Amino acid sequence: MPDVTIGVPTRNAIGTIARLLDAVSRQRTDKSVELLAIDWGSRDETREVLGARGVRVVKFPDSDFDWGSLRERLFAEASSPIVVHLSQDAVPASEDWLENLIRPLSNCEVGASCGHSLPDPERPYRQFQWEKNGRFYFTGEMRAFRAHYGKGFSFANAAVRREVWERFHIAPQSLGEDFQFQMKLHAAGLRIAFPEDAPVFHHHHYPFGRMLQRCANEGFALREMGFSYGLRDALVDLTVACPYGIWFREALRGRLRTFAEWLYPVARPLAVYFGSAWATKPRWY
Repeated sequence: MPDVTIGVPTRNAIGTIARLLDAVSRQRTDKSVELLAIDWGSRDETREVLGARGVRVVKFPDSDFDWGSLRERLFAEASSPIVVHLSQDAVPASEDWLENLIRPLSNCEVGASCGHSLPDPERPYRQFQWEKNGRFYFTGEMRAFRAHYGKGFSFANAAVRREVWERFHIAPQSLGEDFQFQMKLHAAGLRIAFPEDAPVFHHHHYPFGRMLQRCANEGFALREMGFSYGLRDALVDLTVACPYGIWFREALRGRLRTFAEWLYPVARPLAVYFGSAWATKPRWY
């Protein structure tokens, strides 16, 4: 049995998967590591690259896809007492990433460990400015979630003890499965560690339509978890809570370069409201 399984959900990941595997292979650790990919419908050379690098690939039916079921399958296929999750475009930023990420799990009060993300200097596109400046989640549904559960957990760069997963599992869920898992840990009195020394290079670029869809999906997901976002919440976020000072500063410094970045402080509340109040299912982009 390996000591650690590093699992990666993949779909058309050819742009970053080789860099991710290279970074994993350079880790300074005495742990034995299993590499696992759960692929849900790649149509490029992703599976060939994974196979050539010795990664065990499990095919997941595209027709059965939702994030909760995919994460559950990854845990079920993993062979190790510690399961590390990486997004396909999350590249470990140092050779000590793995050891730093899993170290907090030696504390029995810690159920999961979650590293943070850094801008990627090798990404062929710039990072969305409102993600880069830390104000992407300024709206009320996320303020309410953080008030109850603290900093949000993400499977993009995370490690979980297998015995913890065996207690709680991950139910089928279209998205927001990481927050749902965090809620289960919180209810059981288990902490989530957020080590500062286990980052990955991971950032996004959002054209206007994709940005709107992501925000609407998040509104839908948070509503399903009990954090609805009504018209009153949207009006508060468009007036009192809107980060107008940061908006002005970013514009003055020439950091808002796309239509999506210029309109984000207004577009997010409206899109989250639509997703929370009207959406019946998420839409993939």
